[in-house]
Amino acid sequence: MTAGPPKRARADKPAIKSAAKLAAKGRPAPARKDLAGAVPLPATGAAAPLTRSPARRNAAATRQRILEAAMAEFSDHGFSGSRIDRICATADVNVGMIYHYFGNKDDLYLAALEASYKIIRELEQTLDVNGLDPVTAMRRLIEMTFDFLAGDPHFVRLIMNENLMMGRTARRSQTIPHLTQPLLSSLRTILKRGQTLRVFHKDIDAENLYVSILGLSFIHVSNRHTLGTMFQQDFAASDWLAKRRAIVVDILTSYLSADPG
Repeated sequence: MTAGPPKRARADKPAIKSAAKLAAKGRPAPARKDLAGAVPLPATGAAAPLTRSPARRNAAATRQRILEAAMAEFSDHGFSGSRIDRICATADVNVGMIYHYFGNKDDLYLAALEASYKIIRELEQTLDVNGLDPVTAMRRLIEMTFDFLAGDPHFVRLIMNENLMMGRTARRSQTIPHLTQPLLSSLRTILKRGQTLRVFHKDIDAENLYVSILGLSFIHVSNRHTLGTMFQQDFAASDWLAKRRAIVVDILTSYLSADPG
């Protein structure tokens, strides 16, 4: 019995683009085949380009879809209220693939939490403050933090949910503290430059400063609905956010330049 033509494997759908990808990555053009269908070998001494196989690209895309679906699900429903079947439906995968890539619900939640932190940490590293004076550099970092939190309430809710669980999953992570080190290094560098130029006072440390930046940029997002009811104000309105942003930047830069004595 003659076998029919082999069935083509169905490729996974492209991954949803992450908020952290600021620019699309280019791909090398495929090698041109000769008339016999063979791919020509590179010239002697030339390095052949390293490319991912379609299967590996599809695996990475599938894993990313699951992660993004999980981040949204855990943000909206918390850990206990989240359901694997909803994550599967959103990511267009079956339950077996969830467990293949992540093991179990606890590990999927940990991966989603780490991925959420990775987004903001990678964004911070794109901020080029070299050549800027210390005050301007600090303003840029404060503005970027404010804008990220205002634009990504899913991240804020995920962090709030983790704190309701007393940070039990975050404590399991070695990635989250590691991701934070470049941020602290940048803050210390900017502070030191400002202190050397006598535009920042010396009675401050990077950790306390970042907690202040985060707190002032976080509360109107985390408490948006209750504050909005109290003051009959839309705390997500662009004009209100613009005013709030300016106030936060002024409060923090004024504090940095004030004489603590």
